[in-house]
Amino acid sequence: MLTSAQRRRGLIACIAATVTVTLTMGLTLPFLGIWLENQGVPIWLNGLSAAVQMMAVLFLVPFAPRMIKRFGVLPVIVMGIIGMAISLALIPVFPNVWIWFPLRFLLGFCAEMVFTAGDIWLNQLAEDKNRGKTLAVAGVFQHAGFAFGPVVIGLVGTESWLAIYIGIAAMTLGLLPLMLGRGTNIAIEGEHRARIFHFFRVAPVLMVAGLMFGLIDESVLALLIVYGERKGLDELAAAFLLTSFLFGSVLGQFPLGWLADRIDRTKLIAGCVAVTLLMLLALPFIVLDPVLSTIALGLMGATVGSTYMVALAMMGEQFKGGELVGITTSFMFLWAFGAFVAPALSGGAMAIAGPDGMPVLAAGLSVLFLILLVREIRNPRPKPDSPAAPSSN
Repeated sequence: MLTSAQRRRGLIACIAATVTVTLTMGLTLPFLGIWLENQGVPIWLNGLSAAVQMMAVLFLVPFAPRMIKRFGVLPVIVMGIIGMAISLALIPVFPNVWIWFPLRFLLGFCAEMVFTAGDIWLNQLAEDKNRGKTLAVAGVFQHAGFAFGPVVIGLVGTESWLAIYIGIAAMTLGLLPLMLGRGTNIAIEGEHRARIFHFFRVAPVLMVAGLMFGLIDESVLALLIVYGERKGLDELAAAFLLTSFLFGSVLGQFPLGWLADRIDRTKLIAGCVAVTLLMLLALPFIVLDPVLSTIALGLMGATVGSTYMVALAMMGEQFKGGELVGITTSFMFLWAFGAFVAPALSGGAMAIAGPDGMPVLAAGLSVLFLILLVREIRNPRPKPDSPAAPSSN
């Protein structure tokens, strides 16, 4: 068993390392898109370049469990950070959209290695009595890192490669806190496979939560500014819509993480989905009101972001050992799949039904998820019988 001091050291190491990744992703994703736009690259090719980065996550599923079983979570995080730093370092060397395709694939693959191993490590280190609070602390820093990336771009601009070099420096510094995590890497026993259909049978709420988070979160990130502009807002006001959503996703982690340790987590996810649904239905009518839209999108950011956090807490509570690796990898695959198809689905809905097609589509998906949650609450499944996590190696 790990001591309290070991758990704290491991948590600090894991959170610090993953925050450098979210900061780097929040920095590089918009920077690369702006750079390609300024070079006159067609918008479809620009979008495809970004999609490749997300597509790489889908290819991680067969490899992640085996890598974690063979090396452990800490070495996998180190390998992922080094891989990200290498791919970023090569981008200024080869400023060509076609060469960037394999580089962005590697960047996305390695980033997801860090996120998947990091989520597993967090759940190993967190104790059941305060699992929600622990994951909420991690979520606050990770969301803040992602949100801070565009701020850095605003400060340094896109005329040079300075933003990329800052990302590389952040990745390199992210390796240093991992030294604190030595000795807290818990051995993982049992079968290590991402059995998606198996986990859909035993934990459908968790699997659908991953898919829904990817669909709604990525739709908002990709198209909320466009939605605001098409509803009649100027560029600055439309950008503030996204700021409100991101700010809410940070602030919502603490209170909902506290609740996750005190009430039934399935009911908490249902509450989050219900609030998200109400905000989506209200959005077409209040988007032009700066006060109401800020409140609505702040609440929606809190509930959407916290759905991910509460689902992770449920995984750590219900699954141990190799099963935890399997369900986390499956969950991340479904999140990535949802995020990959979300812009096309929401963009198609906007093309067919006008700008309000985006929130209406997301509301319809939320209704389906809420129906599943109500069924699970009324007819709860027995918790999976997973092997206990072994002691530290």
